Amino acid sequence: MTDCAFQLRHVSKRFTKAKETITIFEGLDLDIPAEDYVAIMGPSGSGKTTLLNVLGGIDQVTDGEVLFNGQRVDTLSESQLARWRANNIGFIFQFYNLMPVLTAAQNVELPLLLTSFNTAERRRRVEIALSLVNLSERSGHYPRELSGGQQQRVAIARAIVSDPQVLLCDEPTGDLDRSSADEVLKILKLLNEEHGKTIIVVTHDPEAAAHAKRILHLNKGVFVDRTVLT
Repeated sequence: MTDCAFQLRHVSKRFTKAKETITIFEGLDLDIPAEDYVAIMGPSGSGKTTLLNVLGGIDQVTDGEVLFNGQRVDTLSESQLARWRANNIGFIFQFYNLMPVLTAAQNVELPLLLTSFNTAERRRRVEIALSLVNLSERSGHYPRELSGGQQQRVAIARAIVSDPQVLLCDEPTGDLDRSSADEVLKILKLLNEEHGKTIIVVTHDPEAAAHAKRILHLNKGVFVDRTVLT
């Protein structure tokens, strides 16, 4: 068993558009230890979101290997990838993607409906997740009744309700005011430091990146700088 959550080995990602081959990155190597908290920064078009999608098994690599806990995931079938994601990965996006007709608790419960957990276990997990993001008292509220920061915290609760090892976050504070952003960042730091979650955040926000243990700067598909903060 490796102590790395993710290992990328000579990973390349290319796609063809209008008969032109576009290279996102070529021969990329990266180690992300378990319980790490990494911020990935870089200009638009540098490959940050594509890298996050590769780690989450959403985008397939063109060449190279993607390993999770020492096991290759780039060779899994679509159905195997779906099960792997459901068991190991939580996604948090800039926009909350909450179902407007469902309460906060019902939105958080959604990933559990695909599991074998009974109603009581699903309810217990939902209560724990909402408690971790300080929204227990808002469980019965609909998204329209919540602020942007509260909606993002519901989205975080939904991401952690199945207890994944890894949280992949794409601009999680990009749509929030500073106060709400800081509250979200405190929760991510708590999930990393006290609950052992491996967190990988793509962000343009230096203040968001400053909460991480490491900052990786990606430019044109190449890591041009790596900064250790803790």
